[in-house]
Amino acid sequence: MAYYAGVSRRTLIHYDQIDLFKPKKIGANGYRYYGFDQCPELDVILVLRALDMSLDEISAFLKNRQPDYTKKVLSLRREVVEEKITRLNKLKQSLDLMLQRFDKIQTIEFEQLTYQFLDEEYFIASDEIDEHDETSAYQVIANFYPDVHHEDAFSGYPIGFLLDAGAFEKEMPTKVIYRTLIKIPKERVSYYPRDKIMQRPAGQYLTGFVRFEKKQINRFITLLHEKLAEMQLIIDGNVWELVWQDDVLTDQLEEQIIEIMIPVRPLENK
Repeated sequence: MAYYAGVSRRTLIHYDQIDLFKPKKIGANGYRYYGFDQCPELDVILVLRALDMSLDEISAFLKNRQPDYTKKVLSLRREVVEEKITRLNKLKQSLDLMLQRFDKIQTIEFEQLTYQFLDEEYFIASDEIDEHDETSAYQVIANFYPDVHHEDAFSGYPIGFLLDAGAFEKEMPTKVIYRTLIKIPKERVSYYPRDKIMQRPAGQYLTGFVRFEKKQINRFITLLHEKLAEMQLIIDGNVWELVWQDDVLTDQLEEQIIEIMIPVRPLENK
């Protein structure tokens, strides 16, 4: 019977022990003997196992096997499979987004600012955080992440930060207040209270990339103000950041790569 079904002898012994599929008799030598007429029932068990049903579910099914019950069980199993497909598709999307980060990182040019139009994007935002107050920062983050849905927290999108424009004055300020951001697609906005969502408005931005290292950040600020003066622009709102190379991609803080997006407008419109 094991050869017929393509299963191990151990599997048939287990089915016997849990009263799922028993032999016609057990010989004095301990061998289990099955009849040809038992093949259809074992076929049913194998079909249901192929449908990923548990042995307990199969046992209940065999005790109630008739057309209406079978249709009900198979319909429920189809719903389970659809849920798994949805979950796996979301997992695949998350992996695709994370892999796309590597492609983006390969194209990065440091010490270069780009003047460009950016479409609006949406983020779940934490409360304000004072980077020099570790206790407060911990409390804010501890309260923030439990409110973020699992599929958004692990979507594969880069996390981000929202900083006051003052953080990019000509010299780095001694105190920086910021919010942690998690990017979400527009269709996910309705899942959160309005006061937890922040929209990066569409408009003109100066954008660039920098490693999370003080010397590079200072250099970026210098280049920024040179570009503002050259193009006769002024900063027009809060500064948005996305961490493309984060803790997942590297264990070296100074190797993390941040995209900085600074809204700007012409000086004469002040």
